[in-house]
Amino acid sequence: MKILILSDIHGNWAALQAVLAAEPDADQILCLGDLVNYGPQPAECVAWAMKTLTSDWLIQGNHDRAVALDEDPRSSVPYMALAAATQGLSKRVLASEMKQFLAGLQPLQRFQLDNAICIACHAVPSEPLYEYLPPNSPVILWESELNAVNYPDFLFVGHTHLPTKTQFRRTLIVNPGSVGQPKDGDPRAAYAVWEDGEVSLRRAEYNVEQTIRAYRGTRLEPHIVDTLAEVLRTGGHLPLDQTAYERLRTYMQTHPDHLGAIFFLRQELTLREGHDLTKVTDADRPQWLLNYARALAQQGARLTDLGPWRWWTASQRFNQAHVRAELIELLHQAVALAQVLGMDADEVFDAFVKQHCASRTMTATTSANRVKDPIQHSE
Repeated sequence: MKILILSDIHGNWAALQAVLAAEPDADQILCLGDLVNYGPQPAECVAWAMKTLTSDWLIQGNHDRAVALDEDPRSSVPYMALAAATQGLSKRVLASEMKQFLAGLQPLQRFQLDNAICIACHAVPSEPLYEYLPPNSPVILWESELNAVNYPDFLFVGHTHLPTKTQFRRTLIVNPGSVGQPKDGDPRAAYAVWEDGEVSLRRAEYNVEQTIRAYRGTRLEPHIVDTLAEVLRTGGHLPLDQTAYERLRTYMQTHPDHLGAIFFLRQELTLREGHDLTKVTDADRPQWLLNYARALAQQGARLTDLGPWRWWTASQRFNQAHVRAELIELLHQAVALAQVLGMDADEVFDAFVKQHCASRTMTATTSANRVKDPIQHSE
């Protein structure tokens, strides 16, 4: 038996056709999700899936769910603007029955190939829609995922757009890469083939310019099309052609929340510095805590220096603009520390409100006691 394994087609109809033409003798097709977004022809890809695939051999991806239910796909920060723009295209061109089809898919499936036990999901078993676990992730993370599903013979995953084949104990983890938007530096469509228990990673060349021409008439902004074209031509190179304000504007179109925007910008800055604070491991968390605790202490000392602390001189000046600038620097470090601790904007807001309400209750109780016993509480 020959199984064609696809993932992350992302509306790239030309790439999908090339893969299908390269493997015409496949007995079955397993698709690991994300038929839509990023590419110019999502309707063609969904129509093919509805006609060709059975629901138990088609996995729901985060972009499939997002388009079907009008949700945030939770793309990585550098791709947020592209995802938001092309999700509008997908929602506009997909018929209602197509969206219903995507909404009804399952994000994880269990099945057998011959005598082999298989699990297929878009991301990872513990979080089948959203979790990024690239090939170079610590072994302990993969071990945790496999232990949770009792070490199947095969684990088929997608989502990262990076083709991988890795053995962990009895389990072979297979990521076929992306058909429609490769990110490993090779622009050819990536896929895998399972044949009689053996898996091979393969590529199919397709006409990239045909896909880029298909963006005409999509009503996407020119800079979005130019960026997507660069990603397709280079196999994943993302040009930094948007200003910070443009990226923030795109983010706030779907997240109209100021505190959330502050967390978004802090995360984007940290990624540009080469770190992802939302993925700090338990082993590294104490060191990152110390890093930002020290930064807060130093920033606080600088803020103190800007205050009128020289009581012996009448010439000291209070520069409010400088104080405000230091306050924003303190906020930067505090938000980074919150992200190290695994807190997002919503959690910080909820914790602040909870603490505020508790403080109000405590203050009211203390005031009431002072009124009842003014002598005891007088100073």
